Amino acid sequence: MTSRSRWPVAALFLLSPLCGEYLLGNLAASDLGALPFLALLYGAGTILIREAARRAGRGSATMLLLGVAYALIEEGLVDQMLFNHHYYTGQAQESDTVLPLIGADAWLTIVVVAMHAVWSTYIPIALVEALPEGRATRPWLGPVGTAVTAVVFVAGAVWLGWVIHGETGFFASAAQLAGTALVVVALVVAAFTLPVRRPTVDRPGPRRLLAAAFAFAVSSLFMLTESLPGWAEVAAALTLVAGFVVVVARWSRRSGFGSGHRLALVTGGVLTYAWLGLTMEPETGPRSTADQVGAVVIAAFAIALVVLALRRDGARERRESRV
Repeated sequence: MTSRSRWPVAALFLLSPLCGEYLLGNLAASDLGALPFLALLYGAGTILIREAARRAGRGSATMLLLGVAYALIEEGLVDQMLFNHHYYTGQAQESDTVLPLIGADAWLTIVVVAMHAVWSTYIPIALVEALPEGRATRPWLGPVGTAVTAVVFVAGAVWLGWVIHGETGFFASAAQLAGTALVVVALVVAAFTLPVRRPTVDRPGPRRLLAAAFAFAVSSLFMLTESLPGWAEVAAALTLVAGFVVVVARWSRRSGFGSGHRLALVTGGVLTYAWLGLTMEPETGPRSTADQVGAVVIAAFAIALVVLALRRDGARERRESRV
């Protein structure tokens, strides 16, 4: 690993759990001491996703599919929250869309998978790649660095699984674990066999403010589907996901759709987590005043990263336009 690649690897290692847990407000600022331990799984997993996609010459679609696979590894195989209806207080009472065949709550599965695929993995990757020395499409690690990261990821998975099992005493059935593993393998295969789509329409991309507002509105509504009754929340969540994918897929076919538009979509997602992080109660209970201040600081830090990434991308575009 060269000195130029060390800082983006380190930044992504820590930004993944910071965005996935602390920006959301699932963990309070007073729990920041757990960040390095969470990074063993979150950060290492996100780095592996990024490296695998970039080494294969692939982009967002591959990273998002690998993010879904990561989500199932963490929540289905490691902490097994998808199958444990008493994982957090009140979960059993909220689980009203359980699929008996697999023993998982449909709405919770959809939301948790989307949260990890988008906020825990893809958004941190997009932000770090857009920052100075992020080297957007180039690999950061060599064979040794990749192997070390994989070892760290496995160690983090074993550690977290051991801790959670010790706290809950729960262990999923062999069929649930095997089924999850098969889906993970299928997702990884699909991520690298999915045809790479190239722009086919000679049109400018959408206005970036529109893209950011669209991502913010859809992601905010997606996170609010919990307030709907029963299977209506599942239908609403799936409709929002499908609508978002269709719209962004159509935009991405335009020749004028580029990194600035992807960052605009990321901006909308970051703003959604920012307002959630300021209003949601952490899993450890009500926030103290210091924790509330910490939530504001974390949100401000994330927004500052977005602004820096947007400015960096804008400067790059202006340089390229002069060539």
